Amino acid sequence: MPITPLHLGPGVLVKSFAGTHLSLTMFALAQITMDLEVLLRFALKSAQLHGFSNTIIGATVVLIVTVPLGKPFCEWLLRWWNRNLSSAQARWLQVSENISWRAAWLGGTLGVYSHFILDAIMHSDARPWMPFSEVNSAVDLISIERLNLLCLVCLLIGGVLMGGYGLFKAHGRRIRPDARP
Repeated sequence: MPITPLHLGPGVLVKSFAGTHLSLTMFALAQITMDLEVLLRFALKSAQLHGFSNTIIGATVVLIVTVPLGKPFCEWLLRWWNRNLSSAQARWLQVSENISWRAAWLGGTLGVYSHFILDAIMHSDARPWMPFSEVNSAVDLISIERLNLLCLVCLLIGGVLMGGYGLFKAHGRRIRPDARP
């Protein structure tokens, strides 16, 4: 299934530890961008859904294009998110609206290449090492069910850690609203 939310799992888990060093919005945008070709091929009823963007060269091109164009879009999206939060929600859901270039590149890189690896394992029509090899040695490395479970576990653990941190931040603001960082 294109644009599966389960592919976000590894990014959410890494973000829970990396904090501001990784942009989760850039990670998600990179994941979506990786599937644009798949969506187009699906709409055109192509026999092969996973083409150029699912090769090592194609994924690298996606990364090089997505990060510089996507960073301003992701920052706009974060500003929109913050503007639409109530004051109660903002205590623990407000996010920084600025993404450093390092965080953008790290989020984009993790997004593109984790997607590349996950698709190589899941899809027999992917040829990840083209033009160097037509063989997809990663396909069925683990079952799709176990891979989805692994992504789901990463999503849940990362979500709990990030949610816990958000609640901790919100609780700290209520106790000491005048505290300086």
